[in-house]
Amino acid sequence: MLKKSVKLLFWILCGISLLSISIYFVSYIKPDDLDGRAKELSSYCMYKGYNTDYGILVDYGRCSIQKRFFVVDLHTGRIIMRSLCGHGFGGESTILNAEFSNVPGSNCSSLGHYRVGRERRMYTRPAVSIRLPMAFELDGLDKTNSNARSRYILIHESLYPMSEGCITLPIPQYNKLSKFLHSQKGSTIMWAYK
Repeated sequence: MLKKSVKLLFWILCGISLLSISIYFVSYIKPDDLDGRAKELSSYCMYKGYNTDYGILVDYGRCSIQKRFFVVDLHTGRIIMRSLCGHGFGGESTILNAEFSNVPGSNCSSLGHYRVGRERRMYTRPAVSIRLPMAFELDGLDKTNSNARSRYILIHESLYPMSEGCITLPIPQYNKLSKFLHSQKGSTIMWAYK
């Protein structure tokens, strides 16, 4: 009986290890349409007068256990940074699949183009956290995300894979993004799509 239990435990651990390794490698595979999306974002930025050097692509077609937040060189399509990122928990959203909305109070993420604004301290409930994390303000530029500012949709650090609609990054990746964005001239545009 003990041998069977140990054997079963061994096979379960092997399966979990293989799944973890698979997810890790799938996360590093460049999405097939990323080059095309980078070109579209470059054209959008050129037409609207935004920074045409770098942009941010958020591929919500990937689940939140895959890296789906990409800082991209818009001239070459080269990925400068990639990260896991969370989405809103509203509607029928799960960790694996997001529902999108622009409605205040929906707690859903929104698709579309955003202008990344200034970095500031997040306003949180004092009972929840003593340390107020930093966050980048977002201005929605499309009909699908026009309420981003009034909904307080931000890019911020988080330990959780889901949010109230914000784009959340693990703390080390947020810090890397912050340094990168502070080095840029002109407005950086982020495009969230599915």
